[in-house]
Amino acid sequence: EISGIVDEGDKLRIGAGVRMRELAESNVVQDSLPFLSTAASQMGSPQIRNRATVGGNISSASPCADTVPPLMAVGAKVKLRSQAGDREVSLEGFMKDAGQTSIRDHEVLTEIIAPKLAAGCHSHFFKVGRRKALAISVINLAGWLKTDPAGVVKDVKIVLGSVAPTAFRAKGAEAILKGERPTASAMRAAAEKAAEESRPISDIRGTENERLLLVEAWTLRLIEALTS
Repeated sequence: EISGIVDEGDKLRIGAGVRMRELAESNVVQDSLPFLSTAASQMGSPQIRNRATVGGNISSASPCADTVPPLMAVGAKVKLRSQAGDREVSLEGFMKDAGQTSIRDHEVLTEIIAPKLAAGCHSHFFKVGRRKALAISVINLAGWLKTDPAGVVKDVKIVLGSVAPTAFRAKGAEAILKGERPTASAMRAAAEKAAEESRPISDIRGTENERLLLVEAWTLRLIEALTS
């Protein structure tokens, strides 16, 4: 019962046991959350995607987990089950620190509830690694954007991964874009703000300064992709 994807019209219920390959190849995910499909398709190797589950990717609470940014960008929730019953927690609230979640003793993650993107939204996911494939993310990022008929940004969400203890929304960068036309100067300012909001560490995959430079460059590329 935790291995299916159920379309409920305005949202998807994704079982925690759904494999990454299934998530990447699902027609309903490709249609309603295309950047989640992209993220799943770039996680690990084909062999790993045949075994790894979306629930495992989330509950490991790795800062660089690839499915978390797109799910967080749409305001996804997780369902946790115990003998006491079920409870739902926002994915943003579920992530507490690197390797730490708000799951309680005797609870199990059974389901992810992901709202669909509204009509007219543009979405994208980027993964930056030390090689083109089979790589753990140095940074990853996802976002969606919607403009009104006049070309003004009506709403936007930008989520950054692997540059803080958990993936997080770059709310300052979003605020710069929201209610404005996506001019070159506004996009650059938002990218710079995203770097300011990040708190990366130095590790074997990259230094703190390298990650800050990557955040600025790739956030700009993300916004350009969302507005093109």
